[in-house]
Formats: sequence, structure tokens, C-alpha cells
Amino acid sequence: MHSFERQIIYLLVMLVVSIPIVMKQSMKPAKMKSADTLFQMIEGLPVDHSGGAPEEIALLALDFGPNTKAENEPQAEVVIEHLLRKRIPFALLTLYAPGEGFLTSIPERVIERLQKEDPGVRYEYGRDWVNLGYRPGQALFIQTLAKSKDLRSELKKDVFGSPLKDIPLFQNIKTIRQIHFLAEFTGLVGIFDFYVQFFQQDGFVPLFGHGCTSITIPEAYIYLDSGQLNGLLEGIAGAAWYSKLLKDAFPKRPNDDALVTNTALGVAHLVIIFLIFVGNIREGYRWFVESHRHGGDAV
Repeated sequence: MHSFERQIIYLLVMLVVSIPIVMKQSMKPAKMKSADTLFQMIEGLPVDHSGGAPEEIALLALDFGPNTKAENEPQAEVVIEHLLRKRIPFALLTLYAPGEGFLTSIPERVIERLQKEDPGVRYEYGRDWVNLGYRPGQALFIQTLAKSKDLRSELKKDVFGSPLKDIPLFQNIKTIRQIHFLAEFTGLVGIFDFYVQFFQQDGFVPLFGHGCTSITIPEAYIYLDSGQLNGLLEGIAGAAWYSKLLKDAFPKRPNDDALVTNTALGVAHLVIIFLIFVGNIREGYRWFVESHRHGGDAV
């Protein structure tokens, strides 16, 4: 009987999770203050409308793999979408080898969705964004990058083997002082700390945003409270609120994975809470019946 009940519960949870995902439906997510701060920070970044090579860029580090894809991928996706919509050029890299595929798949998927939304909009690799690929060395790489006098000579080529000096986005970019926004997404232990410690120069620290998994939120709040971190996406909930802000700003925008997944998880939690309530009621009734059957002496 208990085995059968478990099967019913699993089936019910699977059903309520699958409905929002299949139908691409979403409910309003909970407001996340730190995600709101990150959104407003990117909104405030300067935009160069001259059409020439940019004087400043953003740098996004996608330091995650398939193990934390469920949370980190939607976080990276909404930030990349926001930068593309704002026409803020950015470069992507990863310190984690399994994350290299996301450097291509995420921006291409976002661009495809944006062009479906507005067929007249075009984004160009090398001008709007650049893929720097996997970079080994972790802490040593970040320290070297921060001290570099010419990022083009230090990084040399993009993931396709093209020299950075020939890529329009990097024409005027020489030091990290021209990286006005840094965002890092990871569920790994220690990598985020490397950026906090080493990605800076005398008198300069870029605006810093971070996307973390739910289990590392308490650690990230320490940096947020100290001011070393300027904005934060807390798990899938942070990505969902950020996605909602994008949808408010661009009403034609369809529901994305962040909103849909967050809705599915929320509904599943409500079902589990309801089942816990029903289970306790049933056990209370069983105890009441047993106690009266044995004259109030039931254990």
C-alpha cells in the first residue's frame, strides 16, 4: 500500500511539473532585490552609438557545466539577452572546461529568439560579442589578465583562432580598466573568489555581478553586503525575477526557461506542502480512531 502511495505521489508531482513546462506558462515570480539591483546596474551602463569600435566592454565568465546548468544557464541567458538588447558589447570565457560549449550555445539561442521577436534586428559576431573560449590556469590566469597592459596580446585569439587585434570589438580594448562590467556564473567552490581577489587594478574595480546556485547563496551574500559584489542572481528564482523585468521592458518577449522552470518548481512545492498537510490529517485521524478503539490507551 505504501509503495503504491509513493507511485501516486511521484506521478502527481511529475504531472504538475510538466504542465507549465509543456504549455510554456508562468506565474509572477517572487521579487528578488539583488536581481533587481543587477538589472538596474546593466540598464545604467553607457552605450556607444557612434558605430565604431567600443571603448568599453563587458566580460562574462560562464564557469559552470552540466552539473549546475539548471540554475546557471538561465542566469547567464537573461544577462546576455539584456546586454544584447542594450547593444553593450561583451566577451565570454570560462575557466571550467565543461563549460566551453555554453559560450556558443547560449548567445546563439538568445540571438535566435531576439530575431524571431523582431526580424529586423541583427547581431554580429566580432562586434556585438566575442567568444574567448576555455582559459586554463584559474587564479593564475585571472591575476595575469588583471596585470596585462594589452589584453589582445595576452589573450591572443578567440575560440575560432582569429587574432583579437583583427576583431572590431577588441580594437580599442587594452586593459581591464576598459571592462566596465564583470559577470560570473558558477556553482563551483572557489572560482568566484578568484575574481573577487584578483580582477582589479590600483584604484579600479569593475561593476561585478554574480549568478550562484541556491546552495551557495549564503556565501554570496557576504560579498554582497561588503560591497565587493554589486548585483546577484540567487539560483533559478533570481533568473526568473530578472526575466520578468525583461518581459516588463519588452512586452513582446515570450516566456523563457527561467520563468517556466521557476513556475514549475513553485507549483511542485505547493503540491508537496498540500500532500504533507493531507498526510498529517490522515495520521491524526488514524491515531484518533485507534485511541478510541482501545479506550484511550493506544500508544
